[in-house]
Amino acid sequence: MRNLAFAAAALALASTSAAADCTSDVNDAFAKLRKSAAFRMETKITNAQGSLTMSNDYVLPDRMHQTVSMSSGGPEKMEMILVSGKAWSNQSNAGWAEVPPDFASKIAQQMKETVTEAPKDTSQFECLGDVEFEGKTYAAYRTKRAPASDGKTAADPNPGATVQTVYIDKKLGIPVRNVVTSETEPDKRLFDGTFSLRDGLKIEPPKL
Repeated sequence: MRNLAFAAAALALASTSAAADCTSDVNDAFAKLRKSAAFRMETKITNAQGSLTMSNDYVLPDRMHQTVSMSSGGPEKMEMILVSGKAWSNQSNAGWAEVPPDFASKIAQQMKETVTEAPKDTSQFECLGDVEFEGKTYAAYRTKRAPASDGKTAADPNPGATVQTVYIDKKLGIPVRNVVTSETEPDKRLFDGTFSLRDGLKIEPPKL
């Protein structure tokens, strides 16, 4: 369950909150995403210990279906479903089981603070204008994060400053990619998140 908690904590990397210059454009895009009926966030996180891939389906305000796969050191696959404050987990396809109420409460609170509500962050984004990324043109925004006192940043489990770039669909007005790279190695993606709308999606408790 500790791994599931870590994966849920990574959701905080998906959005940002502040109000200055172009930062308001980024905030508005994530706010519009949160107002959608349902959406998916697909994420890959890479650090010195390996890589983690995660898919999160959300039906706000309080439903989530998360699937996590780790490259090494842990179960091959972990799933979690959260519905109205109750949670269930399925590790390595061993079958669904309800998680303890205190753990479910923490996950629910984490989702509320990092997904349902605008997270409390002070990052400020600069406008990059129209940028072509992987064959498509987006409105792009960038911010830099300095290392914390322990040599790490919230968006980077490795030491050093990082650069976060958010790509927004110009027609839909929602974020479609959120990429964090090392400032010294711009081609090294530490966090790569993809967002997509999922209208009609339903998340229900699993059948035990």
